[in-house]
Amino acid sequence: MNPAGGVAGLVAIHDAVALANWLSTLHSPTVHDMNRVFKEYRAERYPVAKQAFRSSQMYTKFLGKSMLSVIVRAVMKRFPDWLWRQLKISVSRSRPQVSFLPLVEDKGSVKLLHQPSLHKTLAINKERAENPQILSSVTASVTAV
Repeated sequence: MNPAGGVAGLVAIHDAVALANWLSTLHSPTVHDMNRVFKEYRAERYPVAKQAFRSSQMYTKFLGKSMLSVIVRAVMKRFPDWLWRQLKISVSRSRPQVSFLPLVEDKGSVKLLHQPSLHKTLAINKERAENPQILSSVTASVTAV
């Protein structure tokens, strides 16, 4: 990814939060559970990383010295204010949270993007809190091996 766009850093932060959310659901280090966690993580983050890579490639083309690059930069300099505001809003909608810490109340005026790992892992943790025998049965089966 082209470092000039800053996309790789943003994707890395979101990857870390999603992976932390999924790892927080592990209460036994079984191969089956680890595979499940990494499959969920990959299903959520791989499409995002692919799109970020494609965007970075496109951004790199805009930085070139071709006539198309010059035209695109000239057009972007003349974008109307309302379009720049929309672009800023789309960037600010992404505010990831970890599921194993108290959630930060959303006081913003911009609707947040859906964060699959947050909602799925919150549901898993809630179910475990309501049914403690789920965790104890998993722990018992791991210690019995």
